[in-house]
Amino acid sequence: DVVAALKRSGLLAARERYPHVYPHCWRCKEELVFRPVDEWFIRMDWRDRIQAIVPSIRWIPPEGEAREQDWLRNMGDWMISKKRFWGLALPIWIDEQTGDFEVIGSRAELQARAVDGWEAFDGHTPHRPWIDKVRIRSPRTGNLMSRIADVGNPWLDAGIVSFSTLGWNTDREYWAEWFPADFIVEGFPGQFRNWFYSMLTMSTVLADGPMTRTIFGYATVHDEHGEEMHKSRGNA
Repeated sequence: DVVAALKRSGLLAARERYPHVYPHCWRCKEELVFRPVDEWFIRMDWRDRIQAIVPSIRWIPPEGEAREQDWLRNMGDWMISKKRFWGLALPIWIDEQTGDFEVIGSRAELQARAVDGWEAFDGHTPHRPWIDKVRIRSPRTGNLMSRIADVGNPWLDAGIVSFSTLGWNTDREYWAEWFPADFIVEGFPGQFRNWFYSMLTMSTVLADGPMTRTIFGYATVHDEHGEEMHKSRGNA
């Protein structure tokens, strides 16, 4: 439209095509469109507590420790939300009139606070759409509060696996028999800033210690041309 208007007014000096970098989905190859959205973060100005625990893990190869510490030194706050329907429902209820929010700590607490929607949710897993029906009341304003629409980043869910699957909330003695893990195996480079990081964060907060005694971080095998191997690329 701009080019057409310039042409009509006799002000168009030239029109040409030129290549430029544009994001595409690495799976389906479709163009991506960025849009600004609000997200939820955990403030990470206490990262020094996590850094103090990293040396207590045996890293294979040894430079894995330096890689994890480098990520912790340079990372920002932890974005924990996703604009999706299915996933870990973030337990954050917000007063839409004031913007005040509360994080609910357990199913029992939610039931005690619920003023609407508990019957529709009861008997279901804490996922959408059932969890979204529960409303609580703000203790400060008396306004109704609804759960935010966001779900959790998958690494938030993956990071708590050492606790959620071993009965942390129900059988602490059983959990203690199996925690920390003896050995974790995962790949370089992503897990140093994803899974290892999220598990370290959770274990620091809840257990003040490492989630494992040993981590083996292996490298990615490439094809004969040095390319990563993917089914979508046809070289796997």
